[in-house]
Amino acid sequence: MSTFDDWVPAPTVDTVDGMDDKMLGETPPAVLWFSRGDRILLIVGAMLVGGLLGFAVPYVAEWGASLTWIPFQGPLELIASWSQWWVRYVCIAVGVLLGLALVAAAFYDTARVAVSEAHVRITEKGETATVSRSQVGTVFVDGKELVLLDAASRQLVRVPSEERRDAIEAAFEQRGYSIAPGDPYDDLYHLWVPETPGLAPEVNAVLKARDMALKKKAGSDARELRSELDRLGVVVRDKKTSQYWRPLVRS
Repeated sequence: MSTFDDWVPAPTVDTVDGMDDKMLGETPPAVLWFSRGDRILLIVGAMLVGGLLGFAVPYVAEWGASLTWIPFQGPLELIASWSQWWVRYVCIAVGVLLGLALVAAAFYDTARVAVSEAHVRITEKGETATVSRSQVGTVFVDGKELVLLDAASRQLVRVPSEERRDAIEAAFEQRGYSIAPGDPYDDLYHLWVPETPGLAPEVNAVLKARDMALKKKAGSDARELRSELDRLGVVVRDKKTSQYWRPLVRS
């Protein structure tokens, strides 16, 4: 899951990624997202699977309606009663559309990261944000997440990525970013439990509120509370619904 809290909003009007870089002789931006081949495969696969499922719906409904112990007999009998020639084609079309909708949702939810020598631009769930190269201190991959830290070890970016680790590291390294093989502050993290000794009362209060937000899957609330923890000098990362914290390490 991710945060945009510390990112600088992208300008409304922008040039095509890579145009200015090419004019300056810099390395063109790398885009960490689904490749063209992956996109085509997902779209075609979704259409085929959806169409096949739609084709099978009338047969499955007729079979299910013949077994009285199967629930939802009403809907099954209704579908089985449709004998018009066009019903099967409608079911196929609906299946294809549902498959395409699922793929579109996957594209929308998956972070698209464009890396240039000047900035990192992230688009996720309809939101686009930009982090200037000068803000980024360290880049590393934590499991399936891309993480960017500033010089004070604050998390500028933490987003899920479907790219391979070596592809992510190569994209940043070739454009002059500092790459770490893992979280350089991994040893400083501690599992948070309510009223953790040594933490300020206000930090424990924010972590408690954030724990409730994570359990409710309230992502926007959790992101806002992460920003509040940054202000209080604490970095937090999540493993499922558990929170691990560490202090900021000033440069």
